[in-house]
This record gives sequence, C-alpha cells and structure tokens, in this order.
Amino acid sequence: MAARYASFITRLAQAPAQADTTVILRNLEHLFNTRKGCGSVVAEFGLGDYEAAPTTHDAVILLRAELEALTRRYEPRLASPQVRLLGGYGYCGVRFELRGRARGDELVLWIDIDTTTREARVAVGEPR
Repeated sequence: MAARYASFITRLAQAPAQADTTVILRNLEHLFNTRKGCGSVVAEFGLGDYEAAPTTHDAVILLRAELEALTRRYEPRLASPQVRLLGGYGYCGVRFELRGRARGDELVLWIDIDTTTREARVAVGEPR
C-alpha cells in the first residue's frame, strides 16, 4: 500500500497500514455520511449528486453509481468494488450491497441508507 494512504501515526511508527474490515467499514461510513461540498476541503468528497435527480428512481440509480465511484476513489484497500441495489430496508431505508476484495479475500458489505435522515450505515453482509 502506498504511504499516502497510511495514517500519520502509522507512517511515523513505520508500521504497516491496517487493512482489516473494521477500518474499511469506518472509513466508508465516514465517506458516505459526508456531504459533497461541505464536509471536506476536497469539494468532490462525499455524497450529494443523487439529490439533484428528478425522480426517486433516477436518484437511486445515481446513488448506486456515486457509492461505487467514491469507494473506488477513496477506499484503496477494497479492490474492484461493485455496488448493487438490494431494495428497500425497514420503514424508510434502502440497502445496497458492496462487493470487493480486501487483501485477496472477498468482502461483502451492506450499505443501509435512511431516506429521511440520509444517514449511512455500513456493515458486513452475507453473500447472496
């Protein structure tokens, strides 16, 4: 892994960067709960493009693409990420499945997004 992705403390200690599932989950939750244009000095960091969609159907399609693109760009520990819509979740949520490879092992994650608050939760999922 390139040094630019390691934390300052990791680089300082010259320890290898962590790539365990917990660290990946935490990073993705931060990424998906950041709003584009206001949550980072990097203007394109975070979600937000899907909110301009004219219909709910279009918004879900854009959101899926945005989740995948952000994962590819900002979570380098997860190789070949692919996001697909699983459907409604609970009363006001939508669930996506994120698949990729971390240290050579397949990783399946679920991204649950509350459509009321826009809060995203990322958890280890079950392969279907």
